[in-house]
Order: sequence, then C-alpha cells, then structure tokens
Amino acid sequence: MFKKLLKVYGWLLRFIQIMVCAFYKKRKNHIILGSSAGTNVNGNSKALFLYMLNENTPLKGYFITRNYAAYKTHKKDYPDHFLYAYSWRALIKAISAKAFILTHGPYDVTPFKCVNTEKALVNVWHGFPIKKLGIDSHFLTKKQKRKALGDFDGFVVMSEEEKHIMSKCYQTKLENMWVTGYPRNDFTYVKNEKIIDLIPYTRSKKVLLYAPTFRDSGKTELFPFKDFNIDELINFLSANNTVILLRIHKNELSKHHLEESEWLKVCDGDVIQEVNEIMSIVDLLITDYSSSYIDRLLIDTPTLFVPYDLEWFSEYRGFNFDFNTVTPGAKVFDFKSFLENIKRYLDDPTLDSESRQQIKARFHKYPDNQSSRRVYEQIETLVYSKFSHL
Repeated sequence: MFKKLLKVYGWLLRFIQIMVCAFYKKRKNHIILGSSAGTNVNGNSKALFLYMLNENTPLKGYFITRNYAAYKTHKKDYPDHFLYAYSWRALIKAISAKAFILTHGPYDVTPFKCVNTEKALVNVWHGFPIKKLGIDSHFLTKKQKRKALGDFDGFVVMSEEEKHIMSKCYQTKLENMWVTGYPRNDFTYVKNEKIIDLIPYTRSKKVLLYAPTFRDSGKTELFPFKDFNIDELINFLSANNTVILLRIHKNELSKHHLEESEWLKVCDGDVIQEVNEIMSIVDLLITDYSSSYIDRLLIDTPTLFVPYDLEWFSEYRGFNFDFNTVTPGAKVFDFKSFLENIKRYLDDPTLDSESRQQIKARFHKYPDNQSSRRVYEQIETLVYSKFSHL
C-alpha cells in the first residue's frame, strides 16, 4: 500500500515539475546526478559527483536517489548535496537544474521527467559495450528499444571505437559523443582505506573477485563445472591464503548451494556499491562476459574467463566484438583448469600482460585517472553555452 501511495505522490511531483518548467525558464548553477534507476549510489555519476565536491567546482552537483536508506547514509557525509527523490527540496532542485546526468536511463532521476525539459541531458553510462546494447540488442522488444533511446546532449565513452558503437545503438549524434574515459575508473588507481574497512577479511590475503555478467534471462551459474567440488575449492583457497569475493546478492547463495566462509564472501552492492573502489586490491578478476575487465586493463591486472554458455549468450544477447579476440586471459571450462589458472596468475600476474596492453591501447584513449575532470569540463562547457542567454 505504501509503495502505491509513494508512486502516486511521485506522479504528483512530476506533474508539478512539468507544469512549472513550462513557465519557469531560469536555471540555477547546478546539475542533478542519478544512477542505477535511482536505487544505488554508484557508477560514473557517483565518481563525477565526488569530484565536483572535492574540487569545489563552480557548477554544483546534487545526487538524487529514491532509496531512502541510501539517502540517510549519504546525507550524513554530504548534507547539502544529497536529495531524496520524493521530497520538495528535490523538486525545487530538479526544476532549477541546468542538466540531468544519468548512468542508465530516465529512471535514474525518478520521479522527475528528464527528457524534453529544456535542460541538458548527459549519459555518463555504466560499462563498455562488449555486448549488444540499445537498438542492436537481440532480446529487447521494439517498445523496449524505443524506451532505451534518449536525446542526449552528451554521451561518455572511452575510445573512438566505442564512440561509433554507442552512437549507433543509442542513436546519439557523433558530435555529442565524448571520448573522455569513465569517471568511475579514477577509483581504480586509488586504495581507499575506508572502503577496505568494509571488507576487513581481505587484509593480508590474496583477493579474487568473481563478478559474472548480469543476465536478463535465466540464472547465472557460479563455478559451472561438472567436476566442481566445494571442499576442494575451500582447501585450495586456504592453502593459498586467498579469499573469493562473490559479486552476487547474498540471497542468491542458497540457489548455488554455497555458504559464506572465511575464504568465500559475498561482496554485492549492499557491501560495496561501487565495485571499482576495490579494484586496486583485487589480484585476479574472474568473470564470463562482464565488461569490468576492460576497466582493469588500466592497472594491468589479470582476468580469468569462464564463458560456460558462450554459444547461448552470443545467440541471446550478442557481442559487438569477437569474444576471444578482445578478452586477454585464459578461458576455462573445467574445475581442474580453473584452479590451475588461478594459481598461475597468483604466482605470476604479468602473464598475458602484452595482450592486455594491446587491448588497453585499443579501448582506452586516456589511460590515466583524470576522466572525472574531463567529463566535468565537457558538462560545464555544454551547460554554460546552452544557458548563456539566461
């Protein structure tokens, strides 16, 4: 009942926003940032938001979320710059903002309308397009594809090659594609002790991050090997003083017949919202098709691939590249090979470094920690030119 009332109240706030914006044209010197359909505080929007606060930029940023628990937590750290979506203060800031900054789509700033509002609309995005996206997606309906599109004044990418892919699949003009790098990748270079304090069990251990890609249909399998043996895995991890962080929700553990232990820990969004904030301590990434390995190329650390359903995934979702060509790391299909390759990479993390460097040069125009600055400068230039007459 409460959720229904909140939804109706949200419609009221949106209606007021639309009506006021039809007459109120003045824009104040701030922007609204949101992410992950308004449920999480993470990604490129978070990194950009923190940059703007830390640098005390002329253009001010306000982060909006409809997750009340997240709002209460972050409000303590950023009391003047955090907004609860279903509040009158958020309404006022949304009406007077010069731009909306998104990572996924319009729901990032729910309940407010972000298209056709005479504000600048920038998508800072959330992952390299190794998989088909937008209108190129195999699994989306025509209606879903239309909803995925946006009239973006700016769209953040990491390379010239990515620029052309994203321009096509989200039908955004090439001149509006910004090759700046992802703000969240600035986190990759920094060891944040406050973040490490949230996962103290990683201290003095080797760290593996097991982060499978999100599947829109079907269950993601962990350790998808016929010869998998949990006791053997735990013994291996203990012998090598290594902990595996599982990037899945804790409620998913039972579905995989797994239990947390000293050597096997859940590290989902409830533990660490922004995964790039722990990349500096991860010795080895394990994934199937997640583009998170592209981010890690910046610090030249290894990735082990478990593409157990490659044929199905290629048919259902589709790839923008030949998978084997752009994934610099071992591919494993049985448990014995899985353990052997983990040991190889832990013993010698320089393995496959030359291949990683080649892919990094291809997909990262700026291999540095200045992406937030570049994105902010683009936004500042955009909004000041768009509203110079006001």
